[in-house]
Amino acid sequence: MREGSEVFRRSDRGGGLPDERVLAARNEATQAFLALDDEQRAVADAVRVAVELSGRTRLGDEWLEVAAIGDAATSAYLTATQEHPLDGSRPALGALDADVKALREIERAREAIRRFRAMHARSLDEAEYAVRNLPRIAQEARTTLGSARTAVQNAAASGVRSRRAEERLAEAERSAAGMDGPGAGLQERMRAAQHTLELARSAAELAAEAPRTAQQVRTALASIATRRSAAETKAGRIAPSLSALLREFSEPCSRDLTKAETAARTAIADAERALTEAGRLAEAGEWDEATDRVTAARAALARAEERHDAVVDRLAALRDVRADPARHAADTRFVLRDAQRLVVDRGLVREFGPILDGQAVRLERAQQRLAGVHPDYWFFVTELRGIRERVREVVGQVRRSGQ
Repeated sequence: MREGSEVFRRSDRGGGLPDERVLAARNEATQAFLALDDEQRAVADAVRVAVELSGRTRLGDEWLEVAAIGDAATSAYLTATQEHPLDGSRPALGALDADVKALREIERAREAIRRFRAMHARSLDEAEYAVRNLPRIAQEARTTLGSARTAVQNAAASGVRSRRAEERLAEAERSAAGMDGPGAGLQERMRAAQHTLELARSAAELAAEAPRTAQQVRTALASIATRRSAAETKAGRIAPSLSALLREFSEPCSRDLTKAETAARTAIADAERALTEAGRLAEAGEWDEATDRVTAARAALARAEERHDAVVDRLAALRDVRADPARHAADTRFVLRDAQRLVVDRGLVREFGPILDGQAVRLERAQQRLAGVHPDYWFFVTELRGIRERVREVVGQVRRSGQ
């Protein structure tokens, strides 16, 4: 499509030689045509990428209309240069008019492209940035992937192999194939490059952390073994505490705890198996898997300890309430009355007064449940806790409403 300065070479073959005005018109038309060609191709590429990235087919349709104006201008210029060559082979008559007409068409097309470019500047700028940025991200992904390979290999050679690092590396390798996949569009290649970069970085980080992970596993195996012995001791205390609950308080006070010892010992057994497996994996240098089993052992021991604490804490709480239930009721009543004063001071009695009145009724009923031969102290404790929690919620709502 381009015409170089060769069109202006004069020939000795005869014919009328163009004057300076004709030469200047042809030169101006040629320079404008070359600029149009550059601008049209650049915007066409940006539109293609923008449509691919955003799926905005309407943008592509609008561009086709503008491109048609550019194609018409190109055709006018080529017709002028072909029908009126300035090499002296033919008379230069009519060249000036043809070039001026072509120049008008070209300027009209360039203006249409400029308007289109301004109207869709954001989408086209993003597309051009993506085109420019892809090679950089792809190269960074490849470089990081190479570093990740080295890090994973070095970790394995030093005896602190990281399975997670190897898995991330394998994912990164698969993702990297998509950066240059046949038929892949810019969006797919960009996503593949970004995903490869993230996975490679993760693989390198995991490989670098492997020695520290190994040391953490070794330390944890020793500390959890001690914790397991302590949990075993606690499990042995569950039965006496539960027996005291049954002797001293009514059956509903411990109904939900009857299987606490069985649950605790089951959890300890789970922890024991997880610890054994963690030790085996550590021996094999499988530190990531060993870490998982250490975590499982800790969780199992936490379950065992929770069962012990539930029984022992229940016994202590019920004994404390039994010693002076009126004091606990008074403490709860104080919290309730403090909230009622706040509601009155804020002028929010209509909104929150009924809720607090309901908590006062709950408190009276809870105290009534203590009458009789076998008082349900656990119901009393849970009701008081529930009342205080509901009052705290109301106080929070009241304070937020005043902000």
